Amino acid sequence: MEWFHSTERKQAEQPKGCLASSREIQSAFAEQRDYLYWIALLITGDHALADLAVVNASALSARYSTVFRDWLIGWATYATVRAAAREIRDLISASASRYVDSSSEHADDSVLSDDQMMSLRNIDPQEIIAALDPLARSTLVLRGIQHASMADCALLLDVSRGIVARAYSQALRWSGEHIGTHTAE
Repeated sequence: MEWFHSTERKQAEQPKGCLASSREIQSAFAEQRDYLYWIALLITGDHALADLAVVNASALSARYSTVFRDWLIGWATYATVRAAAREIRDLISASASRYVDSSSEHADDSVLSDDQMMSLRNIDPQEIIAALDPLARSTLVLRGIQHASMADCALLLDVSRGIVARAYSQALRWSGEHIGTHTAE
């Protein structure tokens, strides 16, 4: 039973203040504002809705006091993504019908590398918004950037995994064509 006692010791030795305070949560949203806004803008395609999503995510997160400091930025990003997707739920549903009969070219559902994400950040968001429908943009953010599983994407976006895969395939195809051209500039 030594393992049990050593586990108890490790838990007792952890600092008691590992939860983020409301001030730290608000600070994370303030420090990451540009990134969170960019994520929300890619999903919503609208500046006002992106602002609203970040504000709503910040307000929602302020009510939680059980966010671990280590998870704070991830939590802020996830809350923003959820708020942004909620703002355009009808547009996402309408976009889903485009993928019912299409096929997915990417059998693997690979995520974007750090370099690819940085290159994507260099593309004008309006170019991405014009090129991809709301569902493809949402899957690009959720799967490609946030590395959410396909199942989690389907659950959050309220569409089937097959439709998520096809929309993500579209997003990967577009990003593959455009990331390379923007890194050379």
